[in-house]
Amino acid sequence: AALALVAATGGLVAGSVMAAPPPAGDGGPAAMHDGQRGGFHKGMRDGLFIPGLGPVSKAQVAELKLDDKQQALFKTAQDGQRSLHESMRAAGGKRHDLLKAQLDSGKLDPRALVAQSEQSRDAFGAQAKQVRDQWLAVWDSLNDTQRGQVTKFLKDREARMQERHARMEARHGGKGRAEAPAAAAP
Repeated sequence: AALALVAATGGLVAGSVMAAPPPAGDGGPAAMHDGQRGGFHKGMRDGLFIPGLGPVSKAQVAELKLDDKQQALFKTAQDGQRSLHESMRAAGGKRHDLLKAQLDSGKLDPRALVAQSEQSRDAFGAQAKQVRDQWLAVWDSLNDTQRGQVTKFLKDREARMQERHARMEARHGGKGRAEAPAAAAP
């Protein structure tokens, strides 16, 4: 039980930086999105991410009809995002290796795991800001018509989300989201 608590706490503290490395021979990160549940993420993998606003799907990006300059900025941001993601996955593998070594030796050191997580987070801060700025450069390159299209995409997404929330609320008898997980627990 203590091991499970330490492992769970480490996962919560570690955040997204600590994702486990992909299984050997899986065909790379793209293969993870080929399953039934990965359809949304597969479509987003080639999309546009606007910091502060969120993702725009590949199909929606096609509707924007980006010019050559915008396409170049978009490609630069995508490449930067992929590079950051690969680096973060590798760092997650290092944390996993450290945890495995501690478990094998029977000497757990949560402080070392936290330090590893903080070191990884700090190491990626500058790279993450650079990627964010690359995505913002794509946004800055959009003309008024394209920005209007993005605004419509986001309004539509928000409306769909509100509809889903209303259906969930109706299904759960008006209970708030905070109460739903407790009721679903065995």
